[in-house]
Amino acid sequence: MKFDRSQLSQASSEAVGTDAIDDRLTRRVWGLRVEEIHAAFWASHGVACVVLGSGTPPQKGADLYLLLEPDQGAHFDLRQIAESLLWNQAHITRLRLIERESPRYSEQVVLGASGGVERVERRYAVDRSLSGQILLGTRAEDAVIWSSASSATAAFAEMRRHGRLRVDSAECLGARFDLSSEAGEQALLESLVSHWAHPDHVIRGIREIQAGVFGPDGLQVSADDRFVAPVWIGAGLPDDLRETRSDNGSASLRDSRASALYAPKGTLSIGPVALWDEKPMEPREVIPIEELFASDSKNRAEARADPAGLYAPFKRLFDILGSLFALVVSAPILLICCIAVVVDDGFPIFFGHKRQTKGGATFRCWKFRTMRRNAESLVAELRKQNLCDGPQVNILNDPRVTRVGKVLRKFQLDEFPQFWNVLIGDMSIVGPRPSPDNENQFCPAWREVRLSVRPGITGYWQVMRTREQGKDFQEWIQYDIEYVERISPLMDLSICVRTVQNLLKRK
Repeated sequence: MKFDRSQLSQASSEAVGTDAIDDRLTRRVWGLRVEEIHAAFWASHGVACVVLGSGTPPQKGADLYLLLEPDQGAHFDLRQIAESLLWNQAHITRLRLIERESPRYSEQVVLGASGGVERVERRYAVDRSLSGQILLGTRAEDAVIWSSASSATAAFAEMRRHGRLRVDSAECLGARFDLSSEAGEQALLESLVSHWAHPDHVIRGIREIQAGVFGPDGLQVSADDRFVAPVWIGAGLPDDLRETRSDNGSASLRDSRASALYAPKGTLSIGPVALWDEKPMEPREVIPIEELFASDSKNRAEARADPAGLYAPFKRLFDILGSLFALVVSAPILLICCIAVVVDDGFPIFFGHKRQTKGGATFRCWKFRTMRRNAESLVAELRKQNLCDGPQVNILNDPRVTRVGKVLRKFQLDEFPQFWNVLIGDMSIVGPRPSPDNENQFCPAWREVRLSVRPGITGYWQVMRTREQGKDFQEWIQYDIEYVERISPLMDLSICVRTVQNLLKRK
């Protein structure tokens, strides 16, 4: 059901006057324009929104720059193009946003040599609806040029004058919005409401009133008002201007989009919807990217899970005792592994790959060497056989793996030297998979979340992954983020138990 904005405005004008209508047409939530909320959403992903010719330089601390034209907005899942951004190494990526993909088919009768019907062929295709194109930049200097240029053509010409400019293209599901129209603003805002789980992490002065329902600090919600999340509540009308109940005492229920203009008492607001500000409100403060991803904010997830501050020291104590126990008990087996590696393929025994730990610090993650000494030089040649959809390399019957390496991997023995990393504090027994800097760079929000805790020998992704072809990278992101958000002693214990079960089942 759709609503007629003109009728609602006329009805409201009789109650609150023409000045209130003028204020309403500014269409704000929490005192912020839609463009400002849009920029705040991307800031939560480490992406700075830069408008062509705005004269406003990009925020400091951003990893990517969304290069927009005036009155342009966009929403898409950055994780979908993480692999493309990782490999193309482009300075500017032209991103085609596909709003809809729907399958279709056609049937054709195939005649045989005798003229009779031999078969009916069904041919499948996909109808694609292109929403538009936006630009993603990786260099701050290009974003500065974009903000001061008079046109996109002039911006690209200036970028090329400053040096080599590599431009590539990619596409993913998403939508581009025209913010010069009310319909475009409404559509973008509803898209953000649907997908932004915690705007309160970026916008100060708002709080989660109930699960998935956010409003300004100090907002009093009537017991008669009901919300089906996700819902954002702006500055509402005073109670004496709200819709009154009918004579029989029952509350009238309005369409959620109609509620977006004013919030009558006793109504049901069904999300995704934003209830726009209906009276002036001081704009809520948006945390800058530089502050949002500052080192002192990287432990917020742990702080939320452990307000008393006891989890971290107890986990570290468990890591020390657990790693010491594992190294002492497995010492005879580790000695046999060392001898086997040398006999099979010579020295070195261990392989230390540079990975990132908590806060982005680099360390050597140790394993028994399971690959031939020239394994790194074969990566490019074998890339086409990669079963993973992300930056990892996973090849069926990998020819780089030695005979002893296959046995060590089968029984997970190659990971045992990492207990030394746990003992000295580089890693934890349970945590996200340790990954190198180049794998972390092109999904900023994911990177900041996973680097807020120590990486682990085992983790939620390791015990939950399906190894389904084409989904491994997406699952890696999903389960790492879920672990940090749900981090607790009980979850760590559950992961340890499932790891042992998987080892016993050789899964």
